[in-house]
Amino acid sequence: MLKKTSGQIDIRVVILFVFIFIFTLIMGKFIIRTSANLVLGAVFGIAVFILCFISVKYALYTLIFSMLLSPEFGSRTTEGGGMTIRLDDFLLIIIAFGWFARTAIYKELGLFKKTPLNRPILYYMLACGVSTGFGMMFGNVQLFKGFFFLLKYLEYFIVYFMAINYLHDRKQIRNLVIALIGVFVIVCLASIAQIPQGERITAPFEGKGGEPNTLGGYLLLILSVVGGLLLNTNKDDSFKYKAMLGFMVFLAIIPILFSQSRGTWTAVVPCYLTFLIISKKKAFLGIVLVLTLIIGPFVIPKAIKERFEYTFQKQKGWAAQYQEKVGGVTLDTSTSERISSMKKALEAYVKHPVFGYGITGWRFLDAQYLKTLVETGILGITALGFLLYAILRETRKVYKSTEDKFYKGISMGFFAGTIAMMTHALGANTFIIVRIMEPFCFLMAIVVSIPSIQEAEKLQKGEMETTKKNGKPTFTSSPFILRR
Repeated sequence: MLKKTSGQIDIRVVILFVFIFIFTLIMGKFIIRTSANLVLGAVFGIAVFILCFISVKYALYTLIFSMLLSPEFGSRTTEGGGMTIRLDDFLLIIIAFGWFARTAIYKELGLFKKTPLNRPILYYMLACGVSTGFGMMFGNVQLFKGFFFLLKYLEYFIVYFMAINYLHDRKQIRNLVIALIGVFVIVCLASIAQIPQGERITAPFEGKGGEPNTLGGYLLLILSVVGGLLLNTNKDDSFKYKAMLGFMVFLAIIPILFSQSRGTWTAVVPCYLTFLIISKKKAFLGIVLVLTLIIGPFVIPKAIKERFEYTFQKQKGWAAQYQEKVGGVTLDTSTSERISSMKKALEAYVKHPVFGYGITGWRFLDAQYLKTLVETGILGITALGFLLYAILRETRKVYKSTEDKFYKGISMGFFAGTIAMMTHALGANTFIIVRIMEPFCFLMAIVVSIPSIQEAEKLQKGEMETTKKNGKPTFTSSPFILRR
């Protein structure tokens, strides 16, 4: 857009055109020396960058539909070997740079909007950065690997700030929630379609060696939000709306069971108990729980029962020596390996108790809290704990303060979902997994933005009432759609 001020063209537009001209010359030389596939990839990346530069809205919806539906290449072993690359990883970087470029040129947009979570996020990122810096100095962390993992952590919170800056009214929140749930339904259907294959199901388009535990965590997080919305319906809501939410709850239970993720199954317990404690529909939830306990053993598929029983099954021969015992209970080799790794992590932590080894500075460990402890020391685990506490505190505050059923349902669901993810993190790196953290940060931004949006709604409603009293016509089509 050309702006003329006292006969002069906006300097930002001149800089932009100069940049485009130079970039076009460089790309022309690059294209004639590069393969067609690489050129197409570069063109796609540039298109996404421009799209995100033009509108944050396009960037956010691109992320929502790509976070679980983008293809994955490569493979990784259970010990953390190998490498996987997803299209979403590239999109996240491109979108982040597009957002930075947009805010750099249009400074009035602001980079990091002030929210109650800014300080906890800053403390956590500082702890990760300082620990990784020391890890690089002492040779525990490879420079390239450590830097890009730090960048990955930062990108998750950039998603949060992008969404916070974008959300200004109820309609935007509603549309984002619909998009998140729409992707959730697609993932459920795609996961259910894998069941006849007889193997553990994973998220769509994953490469070899998929991660059922990641799928289970993601499904439980979004299921919690759907459950929160369902528990906050009332007589005024249509039967169709209630039935749709109830169907989605049932739809998600199937892939959660067939993911055979014991970490996810464990996380269901505190999630459900949270709903039981804070919801006003305790009688309904109590009846559902009793019926599940009575009927469940008779309807649960055989494969699910065998997976559960395998956890406590004693092995014969050489495998028996690798089994750990906890409280006199023998655990399977997979769980035993996790416990053994945790013991080694605690032994290693003692050598670097304050700052840890740095991000990626120690061996692979699939347990969020111990991984954070051994990599970032007491500094990092304290910062993570403070961040999680702040998220729960703010979410509970929103739930308690709002009377709007839609907002109440989202905040209740996210509160229970956060507790579920905190439990899930006992046996998984939940808070660094892109397929969980992206929707988690979106939901976090939605909940944190609710108080300011509600305040704006009240102000607009008050202005409309004042206008009506004065006998003046109004032109706003809805009191819940704010024009900014």
